[in-house]
Amino acid sequence: MYPQVPDVAHLKALRAVASAGSISGAARELGIPQQTVSARIARCEKLLGLRLFLRTPTGVEPTERGKAVIGAATPLLDAAQQFSEHVASLTQVDFSGSFPIAVSHTIAEIYFATWAAEFRRARPKVRIHMTQANSQQVRELVAQGRVRLGLVEDARRATPSQSEVDLGQDSLILVVPPTHPWAGRDAVTREELQEASLVVREPGSGTRRVIEEVLGPLGPSAGEFGSLSAMRSAIISLDAPGIIAAKAVHDQIDSGKLVQVPTPELNFSRRLIAVQPPGYVSDSAAEFLIGIAQNSFK
Repeated sequence: MYPQVPDVAHLKALRAVASAGSISGAARELGIPQQTVSARIARCEKLLGLRLFLRTPTGVEPTERGKAVIGAATPLLDAAQQFSEHVASLTQVDFSGSFPIAVSHTIAEIYFATWAAEFRRARPKVRIHMTQANSQQVRELVAQGRVRLGLVEDARRATPSQSEVDLGQDSLILVVPPTHPWAGRDAVTREELQEASLVVREPGSGTRRVIEEVLGPLGPSAGEFGSLSAMRSAIISLDAPGIIAAKAVHDQIDSGKLVQVPTPELNFSRRLIAVQPPGYVSDSAAEFLIGIAQNSFK
């Protein structure tokens, strides 16, 4: 006959004592009295029929069997945490826990800090864990179920898929240094851009995808860069044209380091979208962050 399994609270006490090396340290970590921790350890030992801890001059340490029990309990505790967060999201409870998301480089550099600050003010117990990647990689993380939400920029589409939610729209613009031959031009054509050596983002970037959908396949570039800041610097230092988010070069245009060149026959507007996992169910934290992002464009 198998021994009874201790409940989650008792298993948490085991792990906390092993981690802290003392009953008092575990009590502080868990926010409960020392007597409660001691009682939970005793209860676990009784249910399992095993000696789990030994007293030492500096505190307590797990026995070999105690280490084995704690190792076996770890995936159960992790699963219990995931279960708790999932149920909280289904019931629209403002849970405390982690909220893993992935964000494209462009959104991270231009928008996300403001959105995250507003989210934290409203939900201080929820910890956002943000992974920054290009749009293609963000989509892969969402598809793999490694994050609960992805924020990316993408080309315009007539009908968004069921796994996507529109956040808003922004635009890319053509900029050059003031010393470039295009500075001061009234317009640059599609053909000129197709033939030019542009400063561009890396393959997989949502920004690059938008440009390729407007211009078609790009020729040899002046350089490929993985962030907006690197792209800005490259446009200036290489004295080369680049198509970049308007909000990313506002200060450089105001200071005269870059010049916007009109492209009246071309529309480089793009959607910013939230990508949700396959089999998406209601998630209060994700929906709250989506609402913040959408409101920022109103």
